[in-house]
Amino acid sequence: FERTITMQKDSGGYIGFVFKDGKIKSLVKDSSAARNGVLTDHQLIEVNGQNVVGVKDSQISEIIDAGGRTVTITVMPNVIYDHIVKCMGNSIVKKLMDHSIPDL
Repeated sequence: FERTITMQKDSGGYIGFVFKDGKIKSLVKDSSAARNGVLTDHQLIEVNGQNVVGVKDSQISEIIDAGGRTVTITVMPNVIYDHIVKCMGNSIVKKLMDHSIPDL
């Protein structure tokens, strides 16, 4: 159910989507995100290989900003993500997830 998408930042450093609480809310027309198949109503799971489940939006933005020109995200439909979190419990997801930066 998850998809991994690679995008390129534009000259302004943007990839072309807006997110809140880790959920993709809107896309910028003709942006890298729109051209590469990013969809609204999807949850960000990873950014550049780093788990962002339960991470604050400001921290996700920092990871995207620090990621260089190419950004890779892994997303999952909100309905699937919400079901998983409901079954596991939100506190377990936030406390037990590994949010370390991967060695590449």
